[in-house]
Amino acid sequence: MVVLLLAALLLTGVVTGTAGGALAAESEAEAKSVALEASCKPNKVEAVQRFVGNNPDIVYKITCQNGKDLAVYVRCQGRTCFLVR
Repeated sequence: MVVLLLAALLLTGVVTGTAGGALAAESEAEAKSVALEASCKPNKVEAVQRFVGNNPDIVYKITCQNGKDLAVYVRCQGRTCFLVR
């Protein structure tokens, strides 16, 4: 019984440790979607600000294919993303 409980706790730690990376990938995909809605076809995506904690917050700078110096900033809190400018 103790061995099963210990295995379950270890598995929970592994799952929660990889969940942060999966959440970041999901928020990046959502950020690209917001950029497309703003008439910006994403070319390069880079995280310019990250805040970790109970409610992760990431600001992405997304350069657009349709303009040399055109870029949009998208802020994601969890999987909810919105255009900054």
